[in-house]
Amino acid sequence: MEHLIAYFKANRGKQRELAEHLGLYPSTVSQWKNVPLDYVVKVSQFTGIPAKTLRPDAAAIFAETA
Repeated sequence: MEHLIAYFKANRGKQRELAEHLGLYPSTVSQWKNVPLDYVVKVSQFTGIPAKTLRPDAAAIFAETA
């Protein structure tokens, strides 16, 4: 999650844009402790952060998509 937080800090307004892209409220995204598995691929595509970096605990699931 620290990579996503760093991305948001470096790119103002992207948290809101990501939330809109996912069909969520910005407050929902800001409350994440981990990126939910249902959103990892979309978040990865939006931010450019590899899926296995966003969720190292589930890296095996995303080995092919990251």
